[in-house]
Amino acid sequence: MDAHRIAVEFWDDAYADGMYADAGPDPFVARILEVAAPGVSGVEIGCGNGRNLIPLRRGGLELVGVDPSRIALEQLALREPGVPLVHGTQDDLPPGRRYDLVVGIQVHQHGTRAAARDMVRGSLERVAPGGLFALRTASAETEAVEAHEVLDEHPDGGRTFRYLEGFKAGLVVHYYGRAELEALLADFEPVLPLRAEYSPRLDPPAGRWAHWETIVRRPR
Repeated sequence: MDAHRIAVEFWDDAYADGMYADAGPDPFVARILEVAAPGVSGVEIGCGNGRNLIPLRRGGLELVGVDPSRIALEQLALREPGVPLVHGTQDDLPPGRRYDLVVGIQVHQHGTRAAARDMVRGSLERVAPGGLFALRTASAETEAVEAHEVLDEHPDGGRTFRYLEGFKAGLVVHYYGRAELEALLADFEPVLPLRAEYSPRLDPPAGRWAHWETIVRRPR
């Protein structure tokens, strides 16, 4: 079974078991709303069951939700009827369609180094001239405390794991280095400069989550 199918089945099961059912939005949502103009149209890549998409829309943004988990989208539709949704990935959006805002919150790290970086590039291609790309993704400074195998480590700081135990068992996750992300985003203008954000794990084993956050604009 390929990595994409493993990931889809993982998230289908996770959402069926109540993943994010009662979770509030990621704090990055507030930073997006501070920058994006009310009424702007766009898309959230990997919207899940709406933890972030719903507050972004209620904050005045006209966003389409995209996610490969059918169960997550069914839950979202029940929570917020009428939200435009696409079952699949950004590759299933209308060919050539660009948006004034593309949002990716903790989704662009899924898969191998090549797959994750292709996802970032694909999202950047979806941004219209003058439009924004809002990204929160995994940092290589994350403390990977569950059993895992290292698939690769790169001089730009990026590294990729396959988890062997714990919540993410079976998943492949890419963790970005600062130099890696800076190179991927080099053609865009920073609006919210790339920043590191750290938070303690709330469940055992102890450790620290690390993420990158940034909002960039495609030059006109």
